[in-house]
Amino acid sequence: MMPNPFFPEQDTGGSLTERLEEGLLPLINVVFLLLMFFLIAGIILRDEIPPLPGSQAETSDQRPNIDLVVESDGSLRFHGEAIARTKLATALPDYNPEQRLRLGVERDLSMGELEALFDRLADAGHPEVILLTEPE
Repeated sequence: MMPNPFFPEQDTGGSLTERLEEGLLPLINVVFLLLMFFLIAGIILRDEIPPLPGSQAETSDQRPNIDLVVESDGSLRFHGEAIARTKLATALPDYNPEQRLRLGVERDLSMGELEALFDRLADAGHPEVILLTEPE
């Protein structure tokens, strides 16, 4: 009688470890196939990040209104007039949370000096300011 490849004869002989290894082989194959399926499905179904739409507002070459300018040497100008750091509290208007102070800082100012300025502004009654930056 010719052996059937679809129904192999069961081998009752052999050690227990050999029979366990033969029983684990289909399980390993299934796990491997599932792993391959999810890897390929993850690559195929990868969502692209949609590009952000451009600004709807008209671009303007006009610079924003800056209330307080800090130069790279640390000097201060409030609405174009030079003020001393010691007179900062008296030169600034009262704090209004709806219209916060707009602060323009030179690029060369160090972070330590900027943090000290934030502390002075908080002491002067302005705990929150708007820090204006240049667009890239």
